[in-house]
Amino acid sequence: MKLSSIFVSFLVGAIPAATFPTENSAQAVSDLVTSKITWTGQVKPREAAVSITGTAEDIYKQIVEMNPNYDNELGLNSSHSAMRRRDVELIEKRASTSSDWTCTYGNDVNAESIGAGVRYLYSIANADCAAPPGSPGAGGCSVSSCNSGAGIFLCNDSSNEVHIPCTIIADNAVEVLINCQSTTYAGGNSWVTNTHGQIFSNDRSWNVILNRC
Repeated sequence: MKLSSIFVSFLVGAIPAATFPTENSAQAVSDLVTSKITWTGQVKPREAAVSITGTAEDIYKQIVEMNPNYDNELGLNSSHSAMRRRDVELIEKRASTSSDWTCTYGNDVNAESIGAGVRYLYSIANADCAAPPGSPGAGGCSVSSCNSGAGIFLCNDSSNEVHIPCTIIADNAVEVLINCQSTTYAGGNSWVTNTHGQIFSNDRSWNVILNRC
């Protein structure tokens, strides 16, 4: 097996999991999606929080349009320790994730595209991301990220709207990304790494899904 240099830098210490089915009979997450995530946080220091709805990519682009210096003031390049880039931390040190994950939910998506979505979630990590009310097995799901058909979904299994720090959504996506990988030879010097799966919060009131979008 071979991972690209981009992926190795993002997933230090990762060991690809055993191959899992490309398709399964799980309910399509698209049937549960009712919105995109709503981000609520500061765009500029010492100013009131604002709410923006969209994917992490959409939200980040709107933020930097409103404040071109966002990355340095409140984002990944700021002095806030909680916002510092976490790409190369070992997953075992991410206390915000649970061990309640499965690789049997969803369909294959490109792992590097998921990685791009994760980086956007970390880029808006100074605030919360929200998902609408839902119920167990029929969660209200918000599209957190969608890159080249690879989606990260925040799904709410409680009857109230849930607000989760965007960085925790990213951490949980990385947990699935690392544990649920299959890498296949695509000819020549080319290898393709795919992923899909689901991880539940410790209280099972919400979950994060990697699936097609």
